[in-house]
Amino acid sequence: MQNEKLMQGLVKKQTWTEAELAQVGELLEICNAYENLSLKLDPAMLRSHPGNETNDFAWYEDGKLVGLLALDDMGSKAREMTGMVHPDFRHRGIFTALLTTVIEEAKHRGIERLVLICERFSRSGQAFVAAIGAQYDFSEHKMVLKTFNERSSYQERLHLQKAGCEDVDAIARIISTSFGQSEEGAKRHIVESMHSPYRQYYYAKLGSELICSLNLFAGDTAFAIYGFGILPQYRRRGFGRQMLEQLIKNIRSESQKRIALEVETENTNAISLYRSCGFKEITTYGYYNIDIE
Repeated sequence: MQNEKLMQGLVKKQTWTEAELAQVGELLEICNAYENLSLKLDPAMLRSHPGNETNDFAWYEDGKLVGLLALDDMGSKAREMTGMVHPDFRHRGIFTALLTTVIEEAKHRGIERLVLICERFSRSGQAFVAAIGAQYDFSEHKMVLKTFNERSSYQERLHLQKAGCEDVDAIARIISTSFGQSEEGAKRHIVESMHSPYRQYYYAKLGSELICSLNLFAGDTAFAIYGFGILPQYRRRGFGRQMLEQLIKNIRSESQKRIALEVETENTNAISLYRSCGFKEITTYGYYNIDIE
């Protein structure tokens, strides 16, 4: 077993020890505080990786973790990635070295596109994006629940339930309709996600019909809601809000962790819904494409 005290330079990671994840948490706190950021990275994301491929690329100086570039473990042709470098070790080419290694890894694995996630307010991140010529694609707000504004009653009641393997097809149809993804691609993503102990799909039924679904990620410090979709014929009838409220109450009954979500900046209807429930924007992520040649 590799002794972390002797780690130096680039280290490719498939799994992490809890001591190593503690270092990730410390580095994350330092980088966030330095520029008042909320990097899209949680040690639980690294812990949840299946360990059968290399998705994390770390940089050590005398055993101290000072840089990290982490790939999402979902997707075959495109992968999102988030990274950071300790403020005291910037301008030494560390992030460039990490990115170069990730690009070579992507070529080897047949990944066609990397998507670098960078906060709008990160001076260092935006400078790096401009320097490498990454192409802007879209932006998302990160929103965190501040004061929960629950509606008193609903005429038509939904039934919220955790999803299982038998619900994959129905959830894939909702995701495909809501986000323009192919049903087959959605099915693969759902099945992969269901293998993680940190992810749980939920669905809501109106009578016997499954009409909306979402994916909940249990991070170290917050629960994150992803892929919240509803069938078109049931939109603008309060069902999305009702499902969200039921989920919030379920989470709050078991944990006091923050509840967060991300929403495209152009999706004004969804933003209005989340604000009305008590969510507030805390940062904005930009997504920048790097095509692999």
